[in-house]
Amino acid sequence: MISKEYGNYTFICDICGAGSDEEFETFQDAVDAKGDIGWKSKRMSGEWADVCPECIELEGREES
Repeated sequence: MISKEYGNYTFICDICGAGSDEEFETFQDAVDAKGDIGWKSKRMSGEWADVCPECIELEGREES
């Protein structure tokens, strides 16, 4: 999810709860940078989830 904390937007992984180190001034800036910083949006149980690079990597290992 994209969370607003202390006036800035940041990512929180919907799988493991880890937060990103990056902060953005606007929600749109966060959305635009998501792929560049290794995060992905993924459909889970009919809802969109934001997934951190570590969980994406772990998921890829499980599928192999």
